[in-house]
This record gives sequence, structure tokens and C-alpha cells, in this order.
Amino acid sequence: MRRDAVPGASDKVKLLNGLLRSWGHDADDFEVREDRTSALADLFGLTGGVMIVRRRSTGEERLYATGIGSAWFGSLLMDLARGHFAARAPRRVAT
Repeated sequence: MRRDAVPGASDKVKLLNGLLRSWGHDADDFEVREDRTSALADLFGLTGGVMIVRRRSTGEERLYATGIGSAWFGSLLMDLARGHFAARAPRRVAT
């Protein structure tokens, strides 16, 4: 799992890495960034910023509000359970 250098983000990245592996995903297929300077975070008053999780092989990208009292981890778990980061099914060829 690649991440941009963000002070204090290593614990979150380690947590995500373990979570993705526990769900059977290759953590190297994911890009994780925490953006504390995002205009989006400012717009919604998110003091912790935004965690951006993207699966490279599918292009699926999700944003999670971080910070004190946020439920970003629970939201990520629900997205995994709903299959939002699942591998794309191979295309079927009509016969």
C-alpha cells in the first residue's frame, strides 16, 4: 500500500493495511492518502481532514472524513462489506 507522506498518518495506514489483508485484498493494489488541507474538508468543517482510499486495479475511490469522533473506519468496513472495493468481474462474451 503506497501512501503520501503525512505526519501521523502511519497508524491509519497500518490499520488499513491489516484491514485490507483480512478481507483478502492485496494492500499494494490500494493507494491511501490523508488530506488535511483539502478544500472539501474545510467546506464541511472537518478538522481531521479527508482519507482518500483508491483501488488501482478498479479505479474505485472513496473519501472518508477523519478526525475526532469521525466514523471513517466503520464507513470503510461497510464499504468493504458492500463490495465497493471488490475486483471487477470478468466481462462475459455473448455467444
